Amino acid sequence: MRYTNTNKIENIPLSKDNYYVVLDFDGTITNVESIDSWIASIDFEMYDEECKKDIEKLNGKYKPIEADYEMEYEIKKQHLSDWYQKSMYLLYKYQLTYTKLQKALQKEKLKLREGAKEFLKNLHQKNIPVIIISAGIGNTIEEFLKKQECYYDNIYIISNFLTFKDDKMQKFEGTIIHSMNKKMEGFLPEIWQKQINQKKYAILCGDIVDDIQMVKKEDLDKVITIGFLNNRTDENLKRYHQNYDFVLTDEEACFQEVEKIMSQFTV
Repeated sequence: MRYTNTNKIENIPLSKDNYYVVLDFDGTITNVESIDSWIASIDFEMYDEECKKDIEKLNGKYKPIEADYEMEYEIKKQHLSDWYQKSMYLLYKYQLTYTKLQKALQKEKLKLREGAKEFLKNLHQKNIPVIIISAGIGNTIEEFLKKQECYYDNIYIISNFLTFKDDKMQKFEGTIIHSMNKKMEGFLPEIWQKQINQKKYAILCGDIVDDIQMVKKEDLDKVITIGFLNNRTDENLKRYHQNYDFVLTDEEACFQEVEKIMSQFTV
């Protein structure tokens, strides 16, 4: 199923020099069968049973909240902040190391969405800036994209990057990015911000309604927004339609369709 905002088709003429791309990672660049980049960082076979139980308990409590669009916004935002803070503490408590993280990625439980690799390659060949904004683990995302041979110099990742000393994870300092506070503002280095400022338009792809906030609200009239609706389609389709210009579900939820959408705007 696909819904379009025809006004934007008429008002956003894309050329290779006038736009940038903003992408979520989990559930957007990765597909519905993929685990998320938090869980992908942990191979539970290398930890005791308590670690798995603690993480499953947290996810069991907070994942339904993340998917609840009826909950009051500020209450939901606080819940998600608590979830990510507690999850980060568990990584530290159970002594995640960089070596363990790399071994966990060898399990290959992260899976690219169909067409994602080619999409990123095309953007690199056209020298179009790509900003990946993720509430996941930045180290995992970076290593995964390198492993998939699609981590290019036109890509900048805004995410929760862990620091390691003598292979051991250090206590996380700074702001934890969760699914309701993802944004470019304040996280881009000056050299990247200058590139973005020179672009008139943007393409945004996400898989939850809150991903729309990755760009400023006042800029949305110059942004083509594409939502991957991964589950609970009947329940959420109307809401996604209200927030995204295009909604991709089922067999259309691939980056070949994103390319087709973009072609409608290309001059």
